[in-house]
Amino acid sequence: MLDVRQLWRGLHGVPQLLLVQPDQLGYDLAYALALLPLVVAGIVFFLQDSILLFAISFLAGIVCLLALQLARLTFGLPAWIGFKATHPLVASMLIACFFSPRTPAWVAASLVILFVVIDTVLWPQLQRVMLHPALIVFGILFIIQRQLGVGFVNPFDGRHLEDPLVLWYKLQIVIDPVKLYVGNVPGPIGVTSAGAVLIGVIYLWYTRKISLGVIAGFLCGVAAVALAIRSDLGFQLASGPSVFLAGYVAADRRRVLLSERFTFVFGLVAGGVTMILRWYGEGQQAAWQGFLLVSAVVTVILRVQAMLRHRARGTSRPASVRTLSVESGEPDPHRLWAPVRPQVRQPAMAASPVTTAYSRGAAVRPVRSFETQSDSNDLVRQMRSAATRSRPLGGLGASPLLLLPALLIVNPVGLWLTWSSPSIGRSTRLLLSAVSVLWYLGVAGLVFALTHR
Repeated sequence: MLDVRQLWRGLHGVPQLLLVQPDQLGYDLAYALALLPLVVAGIVFFLQDSILLFAISFLAGIVCLLALQLARLTFGLPAWIGFKATHPLVASMLIACFFSPRTPAWVAASLVILFVVIDTVLWPQLQRVMLHPALIVFGILFIIQRQLGVGFVNPFDGRHLEDPLVLWYKLQIVIDPVKLYVGNVPGPIGVTSAGAVLIGVIYLWYTRKISLGVIAGFLCGVAAVALAIRSDLGFQLASGPSVFLAGYVAADRRRVLLSERFTFVFGLVAGGVTMILRWYGEGQQAAWQGFLLVSAVVTVILRVQAMLRHRARGTSRPASVRTLSVESGEPDPHRLWAPVRPQVRQPAMAASPVTTAYSRGAAVRPVRSFETQSDSNDLVRQMRSAATRSRPLGGLGASPLLLLPALLIVNPVGLWLTWSSPSIGRSTRLLLSAVSVLWYLGVAGLVFALTHR
């Protein structure tokens, strides 16, 4: 996972990477650039509502980033935390693009923090799981919006209006695909424009960050079922939220565990399931439901295959054969007539009650685990474990379970830990302090905006 300095250095090298070697960009920077058209389109169509939700989500991402960095600097985190995870700032924008314009601010901030926690802490511990955490978060968002009665609005007058796919199901109204391509229709704030989404998807494919087989299979699956039920093909394919879920979420190469010859089949089945769910009135929610269902089935298959391979490997392992030396029945004549050697006994030595310095040092001195002769990999592993067990703050005896809520909720405690730690540089302290001031200003602005609406 990139930190702030690495992200800033990467931004300086963006022009050269874009013109010469775009495939050398990291995942976080490539996704950040691909999300820019979506954020711009959302601000153009939904104005104040989208700006407020994007700002709240970004502040929640900053809180998660500060909590992770301070946790690493204070009491240390395992190396696997954040493995193949999305940067908190990029993750905040990825989740915010799927919010409704009427989503409450507390729901937006909570879901961003939930996604970062799942993606950073929980998901690296799981193996053979082809299920993007964003699909789970979008499912929770759908349940919350249904319970709170949060819907979509018309970007022109701000009145409540269903998304185009629900209107097609209820009233048999087919909106012009050109209008869907532009994006001035009801829907999530960042993905109503199919054109902006396609620009980002093409850029991610150009930088080799997504699997083209998943996207092509998904579009083919939607098109096949649309032709089978005699629906408008252009209308069904021009859904911005569906293309966003297929390109930005499901096709992420960090999450795809299938080979290239099976990715098209995965996308094809997901597209067919999505179109069937649309036929039953699920609207734009059908896309994440279809990907969630197919991903869960593929995950079960992969886990069963891994279990069967592990069991077959254990049964096919040859049993160790114990060899015993068997002497011949005929005795050796030379051994029979050989003289018997008397057993030499060592003289008994009286134990001295006073131990010398040499004996005391040899008896008391413990042998460290990394001083023994072993493999070089074991040596490095033991040294790392010894380094991780050491506490960088000698006077800090609090439990990590108490420090994490303090860094997340009570920001002055996090600042005190930052300035009292000798291992944190001055530039890092100033940067964290500035971000904390911006955080409080953002919270104050949010409270002012909510109380004066």
